[in-house]
Amino acid sequence: MDKQNYPHTQQNNALFERKRLPLLLLPLVFYLILLLLPFDTATQNPLMVFLGRFHPLMLHFPIVLILLTTAFVLLGKFNPNFNKPVIIRSLLGSSVLFTLVAIMAGYLLFISDAYTGSLAKNHFYGALITGGGITVSFLFYEWMHAKEKPIGFVFFIFLALTNFALAYTSHMGGSLTHGADYLSEPLVSLLPSKIEQKNPEDMLLYDDIVATVLETKCASCHNENKTKGDLLLNSHGALLEAGKSEKKAVVPGKPDASELMVRVKLPEGHEDRMPPEGKPGLTENERAVISFWIANGASQEFRKEKVKDTSILARLEEMMPDIYQAQFKILKDKAEFEAAQKELEAIASKLGVTVSPDKKMNEKFFDMKMKFPPPPFGTEELQEFSPYFPFFSRISLASSNVKDDDLFFLAKMTELRELVLQKTAVTGDGLPYLKDLPHLEVLNLSFTPLEDAHLLHLLAFKSLKKVYLFGTPVKNELIDAFQKHRPEVAVILEEGPN
Repeated sequence: MDKQNYPHTQQNNALFERKRLPLLLLPLVFYLILLLLPFDTATQNPLMVFLGRFHPLMLHFPIVLILLTTAFVLLGKFNPNFNKPVIIRSLLGSSVLFTLVAIMAGYLLFISDAYTGSLAKNHFYGALITGGGITVSFLFYEWMHAKEKPIGFVFFIFLALTNFALAYTSHMGGSLTHGADYLSEPLVSLLPSKIEQKNPEDMLLYDDIVATVLETKCASCHNENKTKGDLLLNSHGALLEAGKSEKKAVVPGKPDASELMVRVKLPEGHEDRMPPEGKPGLTENERAVISFWIANGASQEFRKEKVKDTSILARLEEMMPDIYQAQFKILKDKAEFEAAQKELEAIASKLGVTVSPDKKMNEKFFDMKMKFPPPPFGTEELQEFSPYFPFFSRISLASSNVKDDDLFFLAKMTELRELVLQKTAVTGDGLPYLKDLPHLEVLNLSFTPLEDAHLLHLLAFKSLKKVYLFGTPVKNELIDAFQKHRPEVAVILEEGPN
């Protein structure tokens, strides 16, 4: 670049020295302060929570601006039309500003929304490196611009560091929000070699294909703990047995008499259709293959090599990629669940509580209960389980030391179906934290000092079906008013289980 691109006077240089340099040092000082602050300053200040939740809205601005800046700088090396200092300086300045704002909001979210664990910390560190990198890049660019010199090697080093840090931070953020394998899972699941695959001629039509389809699309509602429509579909033996309705899911040799095929062929919107509306139904290929299997005896030993029907063979070949992926996911989920179970049982043993797979949820989530006599269990003990909050479906904290503030943490258990808080110090002040739990159906508040006014918070609980209020000081007039407004919620004036 020649000096005609830098028409700065000595006065401009002095202005830079006097104002711009100190101004650009401020973000670096701020990042250093954040780096030195402790991580145990968690607070539930509503204003901080509110401001912190702007972080997901703001973070896209610095991502786009940093990438756009990098693109202009690199293209400018090959095409003079992109070498526009005014544009590059504007992009750099905007990148520094919006990165600073996003990090400030992220830090507030970090300390106020009770984020814990290595993912959150690594995301935070990556953001600080990204912010520091783009700020130093802007510093060097402005310095060289003021000295009327072309941008040098140091600028490119820090710009490259910024982009690497941005990619890392984005990955950590995605993992924090969607799970550690958010990016890798779709790619890994495309590799059927990762699971033990049988040779096609050795595959069993039921064990390897039909059972996989039923496990993926049907077993969650049709198992020992949740027999919707009185149908059990989670084993070969269960398929051949009649339920309370005296109808068999599978009648060997008779697809049209098999309740399974009757249900899957019902039109959408029919109340007995399987799966129900909102869940993915069986594909045409899946229905045809299952019908063929039933028509040929529904044997557990029927091998794929015995299939001679060319149309069924063609359907099977079309299904195999999805079958392999489904098998991989089933095995992967099982391995992750078993690993989580070991870690949870270790934490539970240390704290003196019980954690076990929730049988009512087909053992896909966990159930926590207090032992008797109950051990000391309050905020600190509850937070020990924070990395596994999304894995809990039932929690009993009866006779524990939890308080209203602790409901803030329980609200992070997004799969929670049942919550027992009987004989605790909960007054109801923290109940609004729980109102957005999408599946919470049972809430036990027996023998708590629940205050009259706080009962009204339960009006906002959309999924609530049953609430226990035995032994609370809530007036009968308030209970009657609540039932009038929410007649579908059963108010139980008994202590309840657990």
